[in-house]
Amino acid sequence: MGRIITNLNEFMASQPATKPTTAPPKTTPSTTPSRPSPIRRDKPAVEPKPQAKIEDVVKKFMKELKKKNQPFELDLKKLKQEYGKN
Repeated sequence: MGRIITNLNEFMASQPATKPTTAPPKTTPSTTPSRPSPIRRDKPAVEPKPQAKIEDVVKKFMKELKKKNQPFELDLKKLKQEYGKN
């Protein structure tokens, strides 16, 4: 059985002053493979839709302009400067 300490100073003196140093646990790779994840990352969840063709975009743009039936000014120099980099 342990000794009964009645004085606080005796108790503090019996405790170590600093925390003992411990080496970090060494990790080793396991020999068995881990369980596969239920979420598969190797393929997309849905099939991507095909991109619009230039002709379709132009037709849609012209159709919307005709619906509006108002004068519309198009600054081709600014558009060419902005989008003509490709």
